[in-house]
Amino acid sequence: MQKTSNLIKCDGFYKQLFKKVLLTITLVVIISLSYVLFTFLDVTHSFLPYIIVVLASLKTFFIVRLTIIQLSKIIGESHKLSHVLTLFGVLILLIVFSFSLDYHALYITDVDSFKTSLTGNSSFFSQFFEFLYFSLITFSSVGFGDIVPISVSGKIVVMLEVFLSFFVLVFGIANINRIHVDK
Repeated sequence: MQKTSNLIKCDGFYKQLFKKVLLTITLVVIISLSYVLFTFLDVTHSFLPYIIVVLASLKTFFIVRLTIIQLSKIIGESHKLSHVLTLFGVLILLIVFSFSLDYHALYITDVDSFKTSLTGNSSFFSQFFEFLYFSLITFSSVGFGDIVPISVSGKIVVMLEVFLSFFVLVFGIANINRIHVDK
């Protein structure tokens, strides 16, 4: 009976988490798909990097809002370690993948926005992998220096990702005392 009750609570947590994350994920996916249009339309206007910065800022706002308002309620209701780890895993994946698309879009609109080992004829997937790697390295604050933002828009987007990585870390540490390990 106790096991069934715990299973229902776990299912409830994941349903609630999915409902709260769905809006933010939808917005991030729509923003990311707009970047893919830049590739297929082969648009090269001087204002596109600034549009990417504005969209990345909007995305950052929604991720912060999701973390503070919505997910703090979930953590307040569920104190299980597995739930908190799931929550932060979703946040980290969302941040790393979405910012890799931001960097890739900046590179597509202006090849000189990053100093990188990529060549002009690199495939879409090798470029995406390069910026996925860069996003993960930036999120972890390692910063090897093999990829460096050169343009102002590239530097602003990197600053947004660093801000989010610190924010998620601080949010996790601030709630560490609320976590209970079930045995």
